Amino acid sequence: MGLLQGLLALALVHSGLDKDWQALALLLILLPPLFMAMTVTRWRDARLWAGGAVMAAVVGVMAGWTIWGLRHAPEQDSRVFVCLCVALSLWWFVALPWFQAFMAHGRWRVPYAALFVQAWNNALVLALAALCVQLVWGVLWLWAGLFALVKVDFFVTLFSAQWFVFVVTGLLSGLGLWLARTQQRPIQVMRQTLLALGRLLLPLLAWVLVFFVLALVFTGVEGLWATRFAAALLMGVLILQTWVVNAVYQDGAAARAPYPRVLRWLVDASLIAMPVLATLACVAIGLRVRQYGWTLERVWAAAAAGVLWLYALGYACAAVHSVRQGAARPWLQWLAPVNQALSLLVLALLLALQTPLLDGQRISAGSQRERLRADPSQASLERLTDLKWGHGPYGLAALDALASDPGFQAGEARQRLEVARASTRTRPSTASEPRENFDLAAAQQRIKTPAGMARPQPDWWDWWQLQTQEEPWALGCLLSGADCVLLSGDWDQDQQTDHLLCSLEDRGNRRCRLSARDAQGQWQDQGTVVWKNTFTAEENRLTGDLLREGRITTERPRWPDWQLPHQNAQGNSPPFSGRLQLPD
Repeated sequence: MGLLQGLLALALVHSGLDKDWQALALLLILLPPLFMAMTVTRWRDARLWAGGAVMAAVVGVMAGWTIWGLRHAPEQDSRVFVCLCVALSLWWFVALPWFQAFMAHGRWRVPYAALFVQAWNNALVLALAALCVQLVWGVLWLWAGLFALVKVDFFVTLFSAQWFVFVVTGLLSGLGLWLARTQQRPIQVMRQTLLALGRLLLPLLAWVLVFFVLALVFTGVEGLWATRFAAALLMGVLILQTWVVNAVYQDGAAARAPYPRVLRWLVDASLIAMPVLATLACVAIGLRVRQYGWTLERVWAAAAAGVLWLYALGYACAAVHSVRQGAARPWLQWLAPVNQALSLLVLALLLALQTPLLDGQRISAGSQRERLRADPSQASLERLTDLKWGHGPYGLAALDALASDPGFQAGEARQRLEVARASTRTRPSTASEPRENFDLAAAQQRIKTPAGMARPQPDWWDWWQLQTQEEPWALGCLLSGADCVLLSGDWDQDQQTDHLLCSLEDRGNRRCRLSARDAQGQWQDQGTVVWKNTFTAEENRLTGDLLREGRITTERPRWPDWQLPHQNAQGNSPPFSGRLQLPD
């Protein structure tokens, strides 16, 4: 099967199909056969082929909706492919133990112990198969490297050939799966080692969680919000806690907890504290949504936080029930049904996220549209163009909806909306836009210069006018009502004045554009100056005030760049350059 997958993937690469259809076909080649290869005991089993068909149907639904969105979007978005791969991988991994247990028992209501063993074995089988592929390829490249030392390049050429890579990788993947599935003893030893590690980690992690929640009572949550990654941090802790708890609970066959009474109380307290962390993670995401609206990433983050909140609530209820029952009943008796129910919920949620039910781009486009509709004065050109290009097939529809809104019928909001709708690139370009919409002389008057700094010479304005017709970065300061400032100074100490053009509209991660004369005295764009840590409205306001006042300084690096001069036969080779890199 692995060899056949490699051959089909190679044929697909040379098929000439559209890239979207190639992506769908590749997913169908990889996932359903792998779903069957992880389960098969005999090929003449109708249930095996039915499982492969179900997996193919899931791939078709998820990938088909994604491809439809890409075909109707103004520009392809790599984030959509990432979400598709994550959704399919998780769906495959969560559904596989259920199907394997069904194949073994002949019914869907299977013992929790069977699901537990299958889930852990699957992860270890995949890891061992991947290790097998990497080791064999390492030996092959060692082989090629040894012969290359004696000027025999045949094996380097052979092992680099596309057909060889596809065929051998497919064959090695199949052999790795066969090896991992037939060597049960090493898999069992690896599983027991990981479970023992979880047993060691759980008391330590429980101590950290309990005292962290207690510390929040005295310190408050302001410091947590100030990190700007509170949700990701808290969800990471919850995922780790879930893993180690299941490593200790295992299949639920143990009559009591594998800890003395004091440690068991500590672990129970950490489980009861889990909903606090999960709630804080949900609040952190909610604050970002309230401040900036929904995005594709926040939809996925909210879905993950919601699932973790349900896990935390279920584990807390299991801990409370265990404490009430005491030592008379098995420890965390409710954990098994919680895990089973939520695994099915995860399957349904992943499917919904890749269909119109919970399409992240649809939700984010609607959210950003309503935010702009509520306050047209905040409709900067950047936000409008992001609405068009960053929300798949729904962005342009959202702009069309804004065009009929009373707040976008006239003035600057209307002008920026028309520029965003007419733009043909992810950043607005004026090349295809009517020039009569813009008054260059008025734009020169609007661009302010701080007191004590010289205004640019006429040739700079001529150069900037040319940039507004060729480069999208220059458009922002051209629009009427744009808030821009132009700073001047000899920052490279070449006795020539340089200019820094900054747009002060309210946006995150404020940027300025640097221009300077070259050796022939002609103006050239030198790139973007990015002011880091300017995400909040207060930070944007402060940096804007400092730029308006011209309070800007430079700091030169302690160490210069080093050069090794050399020349080729034409005598025009640049020197070898060395730059000091900061240590990790």
